[in-house]
Order: sequence, then C-alpha cells, then structure tokens
Amino acid sequence: MDQPTLTQFSIGIDTGGTFTDAVLLERSTHRVVKKVKVRTTHHDLKLCIGEALAQIVPPDPERVAMVSLSTTLATNAIVEGKRRPVALMLLGYDPDLVRRFGFDKQFGALEHYFIGGLHGLDGVERQPLDEAALLLAAEQAQSRAEAFAVSAYSGPVDASHEQRAAELLASHSQLPVVQAHHLSSELNSIWRATTAALNASLLGNTQEFLSAVEKMMSEHGLHCPVMIVRGDGSLARAEFARQRPLEIVHSGPATSAVGARYLADVQRALVVDVGGTTTDLAIIENGQVQSLERAATVGSFQTCIRTIRARSFGLGGDSCITFDHWRRLQIGPERALPISYLCAQDTGVREDLLRTLRSQPNVLYSENLEYWLLRREPNRSLENSLGEQLIELLRQGPQRYADLRKQVGSIPPFVRRELLEREIIERAALTPTDLLHVSGEFTAWDVESALAWVNAAARIWNESPEEFVRRVRALLTQRIIAEIVQFLSHKSLSQEETAGVIHRDGHLDRWLITESILPSDPFLGCKVFLKMPLVGIGAPAQAFLQRVAQALGTELILPDHYEVANAVGAAVSGVAFRAQAEVLPRVEGVGLVGYFSRAANTQRCFTRYEDALAHARQTLAEFVESEARAAGAEAVTVEIIERPIWDGMARLEALAVGKPGVIQK
Repeated sequence: MDQPTLTQFSIGIDTGGTFTDAVLLERSTHRVVKKVKVRTTHHDLKLCIGEALAQIVPPDPERVAMVSLSTTLATNAIVEGKRRPVALMLLGYDPDLVRRFGFDKQFGALEHYFIGGLHGLDGVERQPLDEAALLLAAEQAQSRAEAFAVSAYSGPVDASHEQRAAELLASHSQLPVVQAHHLSSELNSIWRATTAALNASLLGNTQEFLSAVEKMMSEHGLHCPVMIVRGDGSLARAEFARQRPLEIVHSGPATSAVGARYLADVQRALVVDVGGTTTDLAIIENGQVQSLERAATVGSFQTCIRTIRARSFGLGGDSCITFDHWRRLQIGPERALPISYLCAQDTGVREDLLRTLRSQPNVLYSENLEYWLLRREPNRSLENSLGEQLIELLRQGPQRYADLRKQVGSIPPFVRRELLEREIIERAALTPTDLLHVSGEFTAWDVESALAWVNAAARIWNESPEEFVRRVRALLTQRIIAEIVQFLSHKSLSQEETAGVIHRDGHLDRWLITESILPSDPFLGCKVFLKMPLVGIGAPAQAFLQRVAQALGTELILPDHYEVANAVGAAVSGVAFRAQAEVLPRVEGVGLVGYFSRAANTQRCFTRYEDALAHARQTLAEFVESEARAAGAEAVTVEIIERPIWDGMARLEALAVGKPGVIQK
C-alpha cells in the first residue's frame, strides 16, 4: 500500500527595521498555517530570528522544503545613513570633471581615490593601470574602511582593470572587494561607481543577517535551501545575496507588493506598507507588480539596480517624534525605540521618566526626555574619545540624554551621528506607536509612560493629550499623502519651510495638498482622488491608513494576514533574472565601419549588423540563464524581446524565469 504523501511547507521570514514576521505556508495551496510577529533585535539578529522560528517550525522540520527571506535592512541602512564605511577606487575617471559637476557627492563612499588606468569605448587600452597608486590608496584607507569598491570608467567595455585591481586589493588586504562590472553593464560611470560603493557598504549588514538566519535554522533542525527576495520581487539563493546585497534593496516593498497581490487578489491597486521604520509604496497593474523602466533610486543615491517601481520614506510606527517650545513638530526619518516599550522592559527607566515629568512638567525640547542605550560594542575604534566615554556610561544601562550631557558636557552632532550610524547605540523616544497606547488602539506595553510624555508635549500647544495625538496623526496623514502624490505623479513637491508644520501659506502645491486633506478656505476648494483602491500592509496599517484612504476618496483594503504580508510575499515568490544588450553602429570619421555587440559585460565588433545582433542575442540568453541558475532556479525558460531603435541600432531585453530549487542540502 502506497504511503500517503506528507504535506510540505515553506517558511517566509521578513526582517524589518522594527519587527520580524514569519509565516508557515502549505506549498501546494499557499495556505497560511501559522504566523508570528516579534521585535527585530538589531544588536543580535539571531535572537529575533530564533524566536520567530521557535514558534513557526512544525514538529517535523524535514517537511520544510524552503525558507524564503525578505528584509528592509539594506534599504533602512541607506535611508537612515547606517551603512558601513567604504573606500571607492575610481579607475580612469577624470577628477576635474567629477568635482566640477559635484559627482563626488553622489558616490555614497567614506572616501574615494582617483587611480590611473583607462580603456576607450572601443575596448582599446589607452592607459595602463597604475598599480602602485592603487596599493598606496588602499594602505591609506584600510584603517578607516570596512570594504573596497572598484569601478573602471569603461568597465562595461573591458573589465580587465577592475579584475586586476581586485586581485591586488585582495592580496594586500583582508577587506572584501566589490567590482562594479559584476553588478551592472550600465555605461553611466557615476551610477556604476555609486552602485559598487553602496553594495560594498552593505556587505557586513547582509553577512550578519544571513549568518544569523542559517545558524538559527540549524538549531531548529532546518536543512533546506535558503532563498532571499531581490528588489524586483524574484528570489535568489542566499549565496547570491552575500555578494550582491544591493540587489535586495527594495526587497521589503517588493515582497509587500507580491504579498498584497496574492492576499488581496486585486488587478489594480496602490500598495502602502506601513512598517516600523519606513513606509513603502508600490503599484499593482494588470495583476502584476509594476517594475521600474529605469534603475532604482534609494534615498538620494541613483543606482544601476533594477527593482519594482517603489518609493520608501522614513516614516513608520517607530519614527521618532520631536518637538520644541517653538512648536516645531517633526516625525522621522530616524527610528527610535518606543518609550512605552522601553519602560515596559526596564522599570528603572519607567520610574526615572515619571519622576522627571512630575518634577519638571514643562518640557521645552523633546530630546531632553530621550533615553540612550547601548545596542552593541564597537567593532573598531571610534573617531572621538567622547564616544568612548558615552559607551562606558551606557554600559551601566539606559541613560537619559539630558543626564548624559550633565556628565560629559555638550555632545557634538558628529559624535551622536557616528554612534547611531554604526548602530552602537539606540534611542528611545516618543513614536506613533506610543500614540496608539494613548488612544487605546494598541496597549501591549506601558501606557502610563506614553501618556506622561504626550502630556508634556501637549502643554506646549496648550491642548489636551487627545488633541496632540490628533495633531500628530494629521501630520502623519499629510506626509503619507504627499509621498503618494509625488510617487504617482513623478513630480516633486516644494520643500516645506519648517519641518513638520502643516502649511496654509507659501507654495501653491503644498496649499493644494493641505486644502484637499483639511479643507478650510472660505472661497476655494480642491480634492486629490486616488483612482484605484489602496491595499494596506503592515501592523500599523489599520490605525494609520483609514484617514489616508478617506482623504484620497478611495477604498482601503486590509486583506487577511495583512500584518505579515511581507512574509507571505517572500514565501510565494519565484526566481527570475533580467538583463539587457545593445547593438550599436561603429563609426570612424564619417564612415560606418561595423557594429558593436554589447552583452554580459563584453563588447565585440562585427562587420555585419545581422552577425552583431545574433551574437548579442545568444550571449544575452546564455547570460540570463546562467545567472538565473546561479540565483537558484530550476527548469529555466528564457524570453528575449528585441526592440529596433534606429537603422543599425537595437536593444534586447531578456527574462529568465524558473522555480526555486528545493532539494535538501
């Protein structure tokens, strides 16, 4: 008699800046069997991942065929400025040109060095690589950097200088080296250099994350393949992400969009994922997640990475709320630990906060009530001795910022910035999550401490705590709507003159948005409508998006399991890889002498256009299939679309898709 087939499962895990979500799905039906949400423990990711797995792994771990991961850690690191320091080696770049146009401010590297060595766009070497200058620059940077990035001006045409530079750096240093041509064949040399630098700056964060996952999986008896969601919504093996962490930027928005599409079963919608650290926007059109036509921008950095069309901004349930006696109110973009959570965990902090507010009820600056706590010990020396003094004090436990200043004196912004960016310390302050404790919508932690802080803030405006909560929520609604308008319209709103103040004067565009949300003008009126439903994703979605949908005149859809939709999206994604190739005429003087075929970081010249096109087609097909298999796909199919641009010019776009392999290790 045949043995009954046991149900196989997939586990989806989404590690965000604030919470880590996990779901257990049946592989055949994608039915959610179990779900869990725990706080992300940045100082040791093994703790939160282990806690999630302990609650989600079935009694027979061998029945788990695959673990899929999604994370906003890479995006958050860039948005919050918490990347690791990188030394960028620019091979063959023109220093005067870079500085004249301010390109050096776009690289995202701690420091950059101009190194001799250049190929022409025809692939011919014009200047040999200056190996001595490269090694001297590496020696100067090594004590301050945690990784090297190398970008050659003509790398997409000939990558030999990048390859040689990487060999030299690896032989003289223990630091990892990222080569730009491994990430993109984009001819824009500034974008490529930025992409390489950002990728290098995320290596440490990604390595820590994946190592934590694999260690906890082993402890819970899981020995299946590990996949991770890329920014375009497709899956890749964990080994792939270790080398290309920038590929997982927008992983969070991608999986929320995939999860929203699956859970809400909609053909057209705006997906709004309200997390703890960021809010992410994406579009579902014709039942598919909309992709970018050009490479993605993350924070202020233009990259070469292809992702879904998404927008991430620093606003979430744990965004830091700041205010002062001039009534300047701001939410985010920095994240803070909710004061209600810290007070629930530490009775000493709770008693100190309540005692302080009883003795000093009038607070002029919100920072005077903030608490700092040590998140992790520094892995290298700090740039300032004051930072060492602060760490020594914080080893004794959380300290109020005002008390720290009494002990060490003034704390310059650069000291605070270094401690926060390197994730050595964490702040605890008032957040939107604390406001939910005041309103009674979420009361898992210490309500009294949240109410005491809100009371202090409300006094500045001479209003009740309830009125202050409404004030902040109105600002939060305005911020989200302003981001939605900019995202959908591809237009930028004028800068607000005072952070966090709802303006009725000044720029017309801001007036129109405000009048649409809070109509008050006696003569004029306007309304901004959203022409599709809004799908809310993330734990705070119900609390914060009802007003947004109402203001935009649309329906809010909160599907089943909306609070863990990212984890669901991670579990139901597939493997895909996209790439492009070009055929261009080769002109010498005024005459046509042949055709260039550019594909897979190579360039060849042919006499006939047909031969160049055939070479580009074959090279591109082999490249995307190879990359898809390297990313973990099985049964790969390749589709190529050829788009003639002009006589003798064509662009080819290839897509390789396959199912993730689930063979046991």
